[in-house]
Amino acid sequence: MTVTTDLSVIRDNLYKIRERVKDRTLTLMVKADAYNHGAERVAAVSEPLADRFGVAAPSEGAALRKSGIAKPIDVFSPLPSQICGIVECNMTPVIHSFETLGALSACRGAEVEVKFDTGMHRMGFKTPAEVETAARMLNAYGVRVRALITHFASRETEKEQLARFKFMKETFEHAYGSECRGEAAASDGMKDGFLLDGVRVGRLLYDGAMTVTSEVLAVSRVCAGDRIGYGGLFAAERDTFAAVVSGGYADGVRRDYCGAEIEANGSGMNIAAVCMDVSVAVNASERIKAGDKVKVFGLFNRESFLKVSRANIYEIYTSFKGRTERKYIPDGKIPDTSSDAFRAGEAI
Repeated sequence: MTVTTDLSVIRDNLYKIRERVKDRTLTLMVKADAYNHGAERVAAVSEPLADRFGVAAPSEGAALRKSGIAKPIDVFSPLPSQICGIVECNMTPVIHSFETLGALSACRGAEVEVKFDTGMHRMGFKTPAEVETAARMLNAYGVRVRALITHFASRETEKEQLARFKFMKETFEHAYGSECRGEAAASDGMKDGFLLDGVRVGRLLYDGAMTVTSEVLAVSRVCAGDRIGYGGLFAAERDTFAAVVSGGYADGVRRDYCGAEIEANGSGMNIAAVCMDVSVAVNASERIKAGDKVKVFGLFNRESFLKVSRANIYEIYTSFKGRTERKYIPDGKIPDTSSDAFRAGEAI
């Protein structure tokens, strides 16, 4: 299978995001290999309009630096043992616990972001008392706070969480001794207008940029009542043609994608069974043959994948890995050069 990232779509999305955000700080989330779109290439094409980049682990930030990215990089999920190394590498750690805060005692003068838990119940200081203590400790350590941040759990809780965030922010600033920037919104929060001093954008940057393609390995006729795949989980309701498509759950085609619509030579068919290395699609056209190209995932069938599976769009984006190839479209077409295609895990 081949995962293709259309960098021109990402550029177009970014211009729209920048227009909405205006002069506020725009942090682009490129963690998890830019949601499986290729972090180094996405960051390179986005750097002119981005203010900062966000990663989960310091190794992701180090890879961006190695690729030539000079803009500030925020590390959102650091371990306490990684804090000093992040600072030494000129990246900004997000302090989300007293353990990560304590590691700053040896990093006087460092710049950090401080996270509040306003309802996500994942990471962050949870109470006004914790926030006040954290502020006093940061002050004592001589640490500079770039921004106070939080993360909305859902669109339904945004207003409630924002009110809690503002109260905690005031508590922190009083104990810290100066005002701080406040940032809360990700993609949904940005769309809903909760811009504050800056936003973190991930999903909207990648909207429509990924396509996944494969190839038909074999075609066979299946009779009504025949069962397909391990355990015979799929039973054909009528006579049909079945296409064996390269790529199975080892390549990111999850078993709960069964039922999703995919396409070969302009004809639709449905995933019926997923094995480790291949998937079987039924309701295939009788004209389909081995070697035909298959559109596995893209904007054309995204809703189908979301409907049949338990996955959200983030899980779908990041699922296609394993033995997949990666290609990029810089300006509307895929260059016919070997340098623009590589195996996952190899250097760009």
